[in-house]
Amino acid sequence: MRNAPAMTKLFVRIVLACSAAACLAQSPFAPSLLSRGAAPAEARASGVHDEFQPYIGAISGYDSGLLTSDLERSGGPFQEIDGGLEARHASKRASFLLDYNFAARHYAANSRLDFSDHALNLDSRFFLSRRLTVVLRDAAVSSSFGNGLQQPQPLATLSPGFFVDGGPEVFHTRTFANTALADVVFSPSARTSFSAGGDGFVVERQSQALLDAVGWRARADFAHRYSRHKTISLSYSFTHFDHARSFGGADYAVYAVGHSLRLGKISELDLLAGAGLLRSSGVRAVTLDPEIARLLGISRGAEIFRLHTWAPHLAAAWLQDVGSAELRVELARLVSDGGGLTGLARQNLGTVTLAPARARHWRPSAIVEVRTFRSLDTLLYNSTSALAGASLTRRIGPRTEALLRYQYAFYNFQTGLLRDFGRHQIAVGVMYYFHDRPDR
Repeated sequence: MRNAPAMTKLFVRIVLACSAAACLAQSPFAPSLLSRGAAPAEARASGVHDEFQPYIGAISGYDSGLLTSDLERSGGPFQEIDGGLEARHASKRASFLLDYNFAARHYAANSRLDFSDHALNLDSRFFLSRRLTVVLRDAAVSSSFGNGLQQPQPLATLSPGFFVDGGPEVFHTRTFANTALADVVFSPSARTSFSAGGDGFVVERQSQALLDAVGWRARADFAHRYSRHKTISLSYSFTHFDHARSFGGADYAVYAVGHSLRLGKISELDLLAGAGLLRSSGVRAVTLDPEIARLLGISRGAEIFRLHTWAPHLAAAWLQDVGSAELRVELARLVSDGGGLTGLARQNLGTVTLAPARARHWRPSAIVEVRTFRSLDTLLYNSTSALAGASLTRRIGPRTEALLRYQYAFYNFQTGLLRDFGRHQIAVGVMYYFHDRPDR
C-alpha cells in the first residue's frame, strides 16, 4: 500500500466515522461511573464554555539506534517539530472535544529514518434529556516506531472485548489505526444506568510482511451505584475481526463484572473481571514429515488451524493523588491484536504513570509500561516489551514552556535481531502556546 492512498483512506475513514460512528467513554471511577464521563448536570447548566489552544514546539535530541525495515540498525541526533490543537465547546445540551497532536522528526545521520506521527481524538456528546445521552467518538493514529506520542488510554475505561492496539512497533514501518464508536446511555435514576453501542476498527500496517485487522464490535452494560462510593456493573460484548491481507479471523464474546469504589478523597479503585469465548481460524507454518518433504522437495508448509477456547479478561486501575500530581497503576490480562507479527495474542499489561493533575511552573511526569505477548496462532512471535520514560516541563512565560524528556524502550523476542534489543532517546526543546495558560 502506498503512502498517499493510505493517508487518503485514513482521512476518509475519520470523516465518515466522526459523522456516523462513536464511543463508550465511561469514567473508570465509582463517583462518575454512571455519568459515562459526561459533565455533571450542574456544570452544563452554568453556561457555554469554549476553549481553543493551538501549540507548537522545536525539539533536539539523540536516539541510540532504530531498526529499519531492511534490518539495519541506525540512529543519531535528530531535530523534531511537535504541535497540536486542543478545542472544546460545552453547553447545556451538548459538548464537543477535538484533540490533535503531531511530531515530525529528521535524523541528521540518516534521513531514511525521517518520519511523522499523528493522533486525533474527537468526542461529541448530546444530552437529549436528563436521562438520555448520545455519545459519538473517533480516535485515529498514524505512527511509526511506537514513539509513545499518545499516553495509553486507561484500561479500566475500555469496554470488555477485543483490545485494538498497534502492538510493539519495533522497526521503521507505518501503522494506521482508526476506531469509531457510538453509544446511547439511559439513566432511569441517579443510581442506575444502561448503555448500548457499537464500534468499528481498522489497523493497517504499511509493511506487507505484517498482518492487518478490520472488524466491528457490539456491546451493552448495566451499572448500579449501591452506596455513595461503590458501583457494580455487568457487561457483554461481541467482537468480530478479519485479517485484511491473509486468511483468518475471530469471533470474541466477553462476559464481565465490574466494581468501582472510592477509597478516600484522593484514592479510587476500579476492577473488571470476566471471561471471553474465542473462536478463531488462521494459517500457520509447519515442518513437514521427512518423507513428505523429500517427495515435495520442501521442508516447510502451511496448515489451516482453528481455535475454540475460553480466555480470562481482567483489568484493574488504581488512582491516587500525590500532591499536585496523579499516580495511576493499571494491570490487565486479555486477548489482543498481535501487533502485526501474529494474528491474536494473549496480552499481559502493566503500567504506572505519574502526571500533573494541575498546571504548575514545574510539571514532572513519568511512565513505566511492561507488556508480554503470547501468540495464539504461532509459536514464533512470543515477546516481551517494556517502556520507561520521564519528562519535566518548566513554565518560562505565560505562553512558553521548556521541555526535557528521556525514554528507554526494550524488546525481547524469542529469536532473531529483537532478542534483548534496547533503545535510548533523550531530547530537549521549547513549546509555545498561542494563548495564555493560566495556573489552575
